[in-house]
Amino acid sequence: MDLVHMGQEDGAAPAEMPGISPYPFGLRLHLTHEELAKLGYDALPAAGTICRLEAVAVVTRSATEDPDADGDCDYCSIELQVTELAMEEEEEGEEEDTDHDAGRAHRMYGKE
Repeated sequence: MDLVHMGQEDGAAPAEMPGISPYPFGLRLHLTHEELAKLGYDALPAAGTICRLEAVAVVTRSATEDPDADGDCDYCSIELQVTELAMEEEEEGEEEDTDHDAGRAHRMYGKE
């Protein structure tokens, strides 16, 4: 499975603006102590820690809209309910695309 960069390319949330993430809000997961415990975490990872996720999700909603009724789809979306999740922190010095990951952490949190 290939990873795809999900940042907004249209300038809607430029990376140069401090405090604004280039990633759409709907892509964010919020895990409480209960979910973290299920994943085997006793302590919180620090902000900026790169983690790998693997998930299984069910499509709970799919929608298209054509507000101007011209026959083309102007907007489409799906909602996913994550039903299974695995998460692990990447080890320092892992070979896989660490330059990209470090740049992503810097853009999102101002850290390397």
